[in-house]
Amino acid sequence: MINRIKSTYNEFPKNFWVLIGSFFIDRVGGALIFPFLALYITSHFQVGMTQVGVIFALFAVSSLGGNLLGGNLTDRFGRKK
Repeated sequence: MINRIKSTYNEFPKNFWVLIGSFFIDRVGGALIFPFLALYITSHFQVGMTQVGVIFALFAVSSLGGNLLGGNLTDRFGRKK
């Protein structure tokens, strides 16, 4: 088992593992901010959790739409000029 893990680790370059590690930290940090942001919004702006949920849902839908649009534009025009 340990040898399989080591061989898998050694298959990829160090830069790959740095990228994967930083991506993991970014995703965990992004996921952890939402509960605290919800508490902040409810206490600072005096709104209910339902309204905060609607705001987060709008954020998710707009992110999905933006990713789809950005991917389509990238496929059509390329990543760089």
